[in-house]
Amino acid sequence: MRHFFKAALTASAAAMTLLLIGCEATGPASSKIGRLFVESHFNEDGTYAALPASSAPRPFDEDRFENDIDLVSFLRRNSVHSLIVSEGDDVVLETYLHGHDPKTLWNAHGISTTIVSAAVGVALEEGRIKSVDQYISLDLPQFGGSGITWRHLLTMTANLDYTEAPHLLKSKTVQLFSADDFSALIDEPSLDESFESGTRFHYSSLVAQIMAEGLETVYEQPLQDIITDKIWHPMGAGEAAQWDIADATQQVRAGYGLHMTARDLWRFGRFMTVEIEDHIGPDFVAEMRGPVAGRGRFFRRAESRLVSPDWGYGYGSWFVRLPLNGEMVAGYGSIGFGGQTLLHIPRYDMTIAVQARVLPRDGRVNFIKSVLEHVLNLEG
Repeated sequence: MRHFFKAALTASAAAMTLLLIGCEATGPASSKIGRLFVESHFNEDGTYAALPASSAPRPFDEDRFENDIDLVSFLRRNSVHSLIVSEGDDVVLETYLHGHDPKTLWNAHGISTTIVSAAVGVALEEGRIKSVDQYISLDLPQFGGSGITWRHLLTMTANLDYTEAPHLLKSKTVQLFSADDFSALIDEPSLDESFESGTRFHYSSLVAQIMAEGLETVYEQPLQDIITDKIWHPMGAGEAAQWDIADATQQVRAGYGLHMTARDLWRFGRFMTVEIEDHIGPDFVAEMRGPVAGRGRFFRRAESRLVSPDWGYGYGSWFVRLPLNGEMVAGYGSIGFGGQTLLHIPRYDMTIAVQARVLPRDGRVNFIKSVLEHVLNLEG
């Protein structure tokens, strides 16, 4: 039986939490913003666009192992609401806590950016976009003269004047996630002249919105229909999802507010691992998979109460390296605010999908390592 025990963090490591890198942020500053980030359950009183379930959902088998008390206690301490782990399509663990169940719709937060990025890959494969180095201004003329390309957006290296700050009431992030009309953020773009696009990683939910509106232009369809046709149905979604939209413009909030079940989060993870190769070109897929495919680079980013050097970013996707079962392994997938995690470890063909209220206490890397080692130990 594996026991989940972590050593206390040092004061110096804890002090590094002041750094905010990527899509993690400090706590919300008001009750309104609290509803955005703390209460991730689907709110039936909101305004949403539906992504219908697939007529041929990907099969989901019963889990192989029973949950033991150590695992459940560990998950509760880390505010996990659902956990699914599979080897290939063989589900080995499925756990729900805090009133969560297989039908619960939960905010995927930044994971929707990865879904939008995958749709960009489909658009490239279909010839709707000619190249990742095509200027975004060809589809969104307001970006004329910016020099921003689809590659800059996919890699989060566009020099947008934007700071990911959901904890600040008057920030552009809060406007993007909660305003009835956030269109000025895209229609009147502002650039940061202190660096050139392509030279610095700069995570931005605004990027997801720009990519979404570019996709709407090339397909002449609303984003929810594009994602349904190109990703949601091909991945075999088992339930309808609900995507938050702005009341005044009826525009989907591309980098936030896609509410899905835990099983459909896992299904997207399996799609990224298997079927994506049938819909997206090999170079694009390799960039999404990062070091697993010999692409991408690592950098330092805030990881709960630590600053971790073990994260990197590809085409709309995150990748990570971690010690597992006595060796260093790499994985790829997606992460979102509050501990939402989707990761595939090719070395063991293991996929892990997590829905949570907050980040794991000791960071995602340690959390993932503990869960996957638990599964490997169960198998002997």
